[in-house]
Amino acid sequence: MFVIDAITGTKHLRRERRFAVDLAAELRGEAADVPVRLLDLSRGGALGACPRPPAARSLVTLVRGALTVEARVAWAGRDRFGLEFARPIRATDLLIQLSLSRAKPV
Repeated sequence: MFVIDAITGTKHLRRERRFAVDLAAELRGEAADVPVRLLDLSRGGALGACPRPPAARSLVTLVRGALTVEARVAWAGRDRFGLEFARPIRATDLLIQLSLSRAKPV
């Protein structure tokens, strides 16, 4: 699958398969802690939603239960944003989060 970077317009292949989820989480950033909903998740990133997304390129920490991940906001839109994790999360952490999600399988 190809993805177009919203900032640079560069077309590239997505590295990890993303899974649909419906999970409450928190983004911790320089300005404030923001409650968010995760809409999809992979080992390398996530799609999130909130009324006021953090600015593109900002550095944040995603906190979801015992999972804490340093990330960069890859892009931000009206009420959604994409995260690129500093390091891929472990496969077991991904499986735990998928098992806790209320999203219906696609």
